[in-house]
Amino acid sequence: MPPIDPLPFHIRLPGKETIDFKGIREVSYKVEGLLHLHDDALEFEWTATEKTERVGVTGIGTVVDESPIGKLEVPAGWILEVQLRGRLLPRMRLRARRLDAFEDMPGAKAGVLTLRVRRRFRPQAEAMVAAIEEARDTAPLPPLETQPQIDTDDMPRLSGDWQR
Repeated sequence: MPPIDPLPFHIRLPGKETIDFKGIREVSYKVEGLLHLHDDALEFEWTATEKTERVGVTGIGTVVDESPIGKLEVPAGWILEVQLRGRLLPRMRLRARRLDAFEDMPGAKAGVLTLRVRRRFRPQAEAMVAAIEEARDTAPLPPLETQPQIDTDDMPRLSGDWQR
């Protein structure tokens, strides 16, 4: 597979507003990153910014807090589905075979991750989708980690008519 350029993305996260006797506080979040495809793995790298704006009796202020760079590698075999939706506001939706595949990514929910792509990067996103599908179809499915066996003798017995 020929090398493919990293795809810039951003993730939309909900903000928070607080109004109380101290004043008004608004917190917004911004996540920006790059999606790389190396051989048979997707590598996400991102940075998150938290911006807090406040207006109160003690004054007006803005605090910006930037997190360190986060990284996550997901084997291509774990990707069940990848779609690119939207012409004006492109979004790449990745659905995994595992619920914990994207657990360290901000904005991910139970094996589903939606990346927003700027319109000018849509052709690059289309190429990335095709490359991910090819890598997924050719990559072996990584084995699931084995979970410890539960000893049924330690489990409490349930009473009721359902056992009959």
